[in-house]
Amino acid sequence: MTEPSNMSVAPSKEADKPDRRAVVRSSLECGAVQAAIQAARLILQEQPSLMNFRFLRQLVDGLKPDENDLKPYKVALVSTFSIEFIHDSLIAFGFINGLRIDIYQPGFGLINQEMLDPKSGLYAFAPDVTILAIEGEDWLPEIYTDFMDAETSDGRLGMVVARFRRQIDSLVRAFRSTSTTPLLVHNLALPRVRRAGMADLRLPNSQAKLVADLNRVLGEVLAEIVGVHIVDYAALVNHFGAQHWYDARMRLYAKAPIANGMLGNLSQEYMKYFRALEGLTKKCLVVDLDNTLWGGVVGEDGVDGIQLGPNYPGSAFVEFQRLILDLYRRGVILAVASKNNPADVDAVFLNHPFMMIRKEHFAEMEIHWNPKSDSLKRIAKRLNIGLDHMVFVDDNPAECEQVRRELPMVTVIHLPGQPELYVETLCAEGLFDTLALSDEDRRRGQLYQQRAQAETMLSASSNIEDYYRDLAMTLSIAPIDQASLARAAQLTQKTNQFNLTTIRYSEAELAGRMADPGWLAITVGVRDRFGDNGIVGVMMARAAEDRLDIDTFLLSCRVIGRTVESAMLAFLCDAAQERGLNKLCGRVVPTGKNVPVRDLFAKHGFSKQSEDESGTTSWELDLACSPVRRPSWFRTSG
Repeated sequence: MTEPSNMSVAPSKEADKPDRRAVVRSSLECGAVQAAIQAARLILQEQPSLMNFRFLRQLVDGLKPDENDLKPYKVALVSTFSIEFIHDSLIAFGFINGLRIDIYQPGFGLINQEMLDPKSGLYAFAPDVTILAIEGEDWLPEIYTDFMDAETSDGRLGMVVARFRRQIDSLVRAFRSTSTTPLLVHNLALPRVRRAGMADLRLPNSQAKLVADLNRVLGEVLAEIVGVHIVDYAALVNHFGAQHWYDARMRLYAKAPIANGMLGNLSQEYMKYFRALEGLTKKCLVVDLDNTLWGGVVGEDGVDGIQLGPNYPGSAFVEFQRLILDLYRRGVILAVASKNNPADVDAVFLNHPFMMIRKEHFAEMEIHWNPKSDSLKRIAKRLNIGLDHMVFVDDNPAECEQVRRELPMVTVIHLPGQPELYVETLCAEGLFDTLALSDEDRRRGQLYQQRAQAETMLSASSNIEDYYRDLAMTLSIAPIDQASLARAAQLTQKTNQFNLTTIRYSEAELAGRMADPGWLAITVGVRDRFGDNGIVGVMMARAAEDRLDIDTFLLSCRVIGRTVESAMLAFLCDAAQERGLNKLCGRVVPTGKNVPVRDLFAKHGFSKQSEDESGTTSWELDLACSPVRRPSWFRTSG
């Protein structure tokens, strides 16, 4: 995080570098927010300095709310130590992730006052996410700083761990009783100084053992409370090293222990959670082949000549492939965009003994000599995902720049010259990180293969209804429960195209609706002849007077075009009539991405009641005259 010395940069190279700050300014002035974000990303990749954080924050502060495409996002920072110096980097990294961050920061050490008082400034702020930032020596001095004052062989230090369990449990439960906001809690880093020196590990109640016990207790307590997530602060400190992470002078002078140069890394860690909570996690990784999945150019070096195997540099490419395969197993869609001869590529996948990834792992492959931006557009269209959910990885700076210029909404990662740094480069921002891994995530590669098989069958069908019947679809409709809660929340956070209102919900908010008899909170699953697609839809509705009002209605893009939405509406019609209600009502809130769902009500016989200045429309269906009927090609279960 330190700035490079001017002495190490040749003047001619510096002169050739584009003025990225000017690009950010000019792009924002002409309303090209995505282009500004791309340029800002490069600024922070090349020089994540305090000066650049401040520059981007000032630009964001100067934007008018109605003149940018950034999503407002309110962050509350409650801490045991002074953390206000993080504001610049948090706002800067929020900007490159499409968020306009507004921060609530009470004084440090006011955790109890803020979290236990329902009338505190924290709850009045109504944050989108709350962060509880803890340093162990602030909360638990007996273990961190006063350790040698205690007798380590008796049970008094164990009592400190038990007290911590009670305190954190009471604090977080009080927070959850007042707020459904997602809560992020730091775990505890090891002490900066081992008070017993090298003898610590031989003590029956060593500092290392006690901190491990505290983190275990923290995990156990928070696992029982919906919508609370652990920030692995200990791993972050360990990764960068405590000597670099902490600033000894500022810790003593201003109770600000984290070095200024490390605050950007903490901001990036927080950003992983913000993206997951706001549906901004990337869905698809598009990779180049030559000098990306293997070293060398297969068209010139041949299958036997490329670098891939147990010896360096081939071992670095094997390691990179292993990471990509792990992403596939986590539910990331894989695709290829390569300028190459298809026959040469096929030969590598078929014949090279050290290929970790196989062709079947890729949902789409674009292998030809056309611009890679065109390849990305075709991949996005066939997968039915937005370009902003794609990450493009290439070793060639010219190809990266071409994609950035033509498709500024795509996240582009230029791989460094050393292949041993590929894994770290792809993992650095956690672009594919999610809060949980569902069965659907683990099976996503298989699900896209099933989707491709279904589309192949469609092209061979004589008419659309025969296709629907041949799919042999079974619909599973069930209330959201503890088993499906995480997946339901994930769908509200990630689904953009077929989503009537695009309201994001935390697990805590959904849990509240599960427990409220006034709400219908439903998951929808689809199974067809090719396999189980898992949970693909969510509906939420509430009775009001003589009508059932639809709050949430969404469907995964994997099953769009199969009339699942008709069956879902039919279920809501039946549910309303069972409750003696006469009308089914809903609204469409237009976004830049939900064009596919905007005609849902019109296509199913609803009448439009109103439209406001933002384009939001309200609709109503008279159930006595024209309820929606479930298509006959669906079977139901559950």
